[in-house]
Amino acid sequence: MRTRSTRLIAAVAILLVVPLVARSQVDTSLKLSTTNATAAAEFRAGMSDWENASFGSAASHFKAATNADPNFGIARVLYASTAGLNPAQQNTELNRGVIDAARGNTNELILAAAYREAALGHNDAANALYHAASQLMPGDQLLAFSAMGGFGMPVATTREFVAHHPNYPLGYNTLAYQAWFAGDPTAALAAAKHQIEILPNAPNPHDTYAEILQWNGNLAEAAAHYKQAASMQPRFPEAYAGLAEVATLQGQYDQARAYLNQAIANAWTPQDKLDYLRQIVGTYVVQGAPAADITKALEAAIAEAKAEGDTRLTAVLYSQLATVQANAGNANAAHQSLAMAKAASANVPWNVHYFGGMAHGLMKHWGPAGQELAALKAQAAADPSSVPKAQLAALEGYELTQQGKPADALAILMSADTTNVLVMSRIAEAHAALGHTAEAAAWNNRVNTNYALNLADFTNVNSRRRAKLATASR
Repeated sequence: MRTRSTRLIAAVAILLVVPLVARSQVDTSLKLSTTNATAAAEFRAGMSDWENASFGSAASHFKAATNADPNFGIARVLYASTAGLNPAQQNTELNRGVIDAARGNTNELILAAAYREAALGHNDAANALYHAASQLMPGDQLLAFSAMGGFGMPVATTREFVAHHPNYPLGYNTLAYQAWFAGDPTAALAAAKHQIEILPNAPNPHDTYAEILQWNGNLAEAAAHYKQAASMQPRFPEAYAGLAEVATLQGQYDQARAYLNQAIANAWTPQDKLDYLRQIVGTYVVQGAPAADITKALEAAIAEAKAEGDTRLTAVLYSQLATVQANAGNANAAHQSLAMAKAASANVPWNVHYFGGMAHGLMKHWGPAGQELAALKAQAAADPSSVPKAQLAALEGYELTQQGKPADALAILMSADTTNVLVMSRIAEAHAALGHTAEAAAWNNRVNTNYALNLADFTNVNSRRRAKLATASR
């Protein structure tokens, strides 16, 4: 499962035939409410893809199911949960789906309600409903996975689930990522590889294994499995994004952009296309390309965001453009882009304050830069979960370092998440300002040898550009 953009979803159980997944038994307690054969077939095809983590393809089947039977509630809920709709559209579809499911049967209603709560982020309610459903349909492995916490279950619970369901691939997918983040790459690789052994003909297991291999620095092996995932059905455009990351890490920037154009050509949704356009921006940033090239790529992403009516992302992209313009010495254009960013969305995203602070700092406009930092701190105080702590520390650290207070910056940065690439980069910057050449080089090396590249993350790619430049100048 790709972690860069794929929506992590809570699993839900349903009576279906899943050709790619070996089940210990097939639950028969749920009868589909639809009497339309096409709707039922499309729904089962969607669940097969969904259970094998091909979510884009799953969404297309769920949509076809609702087209065939507009009153098929559980299919509508699942479509709304996977199709990347805007919040208002999603909420409307989720509510209608639950209402329609209530005309079916009890089990279908419980599952539709559980998935609605999960899609809305109401995890406690979703878990209670999944647990209830698991009592009604005890033989379904997918429901057992959900009832134990799904993709969000603690690692100890995941290991317990895998022990009880040794031939169920989603457990190994979850375990692979959890083991990696727990600092056990050997276990992560083993779990990801075992998922392929269970489910060799689906793209997601190869993509998951490729991502863990990439993070471990095994770039050639990662590319081979990304290519396998890209060659399989249903189509899996995220594998091209993985190939783009590997190519970028190897300095093959034109090839990376070629892969991302293939991802765009195979994208399931406009939102996915927009994400790949943002990743193209990332390739130019890591490359250290001229400002004109980065600007052109950002303008393409802005145009797509506007076309999709995504006001929040439009605002964020304008603020990122302002940093490029400020870094190039084009103050007037930077100020105009910042104004466009703040006008694009009724509620200014935290990212706009972050990049606004960066843009003003690059222009040495410390008064406005401080105001943006203060606005970011106020937003974090009002809603701590809304502003990433790493970005907050990084912006404050940057402003302090650039204003001649690198020791103060270092104290703040070292109390932040020092495994975050952005924080690492700013720590290196502060050490360099203090004349700590060896320490700066060591932190820049940590950035350069971190293979968990996220091309859509503007702070991630800029951190890599800075580390690369600092290393080259030694």
